[in-house]
Amino acid sequence: MTEKKTKDSGSIIFYCKDCEEIVKTERLGRKYVYKCKKCGTKNVAFGTEKSIHSFFRLDEKKPGKRKEKGEEKKVEKES
Repeated sequence: MTEKKTKDSGSIIFYCKDCEEIVKTERLGRKYVYKCKKCGTKNVAFGTEKSIHSFFRLDEKKPGKRKEKGEEKKVEKES
């Protein structure tokens, strides 16, 4: 009647929304506020590896092919 954990699904990881990658953090105070060690912001989400990968769709993103704001493909109409 016990569950078997195949992967280490219980470990918590931290995802910086500004860096857009999994980072190491520093805890601030006694609250659930974490500071990214890479960029220094407090815009950090945390959760299990599975939940972070599915919520932020990390498996679908390609490194280096990030779409910047304002860089949209313009489609020209043919007359």
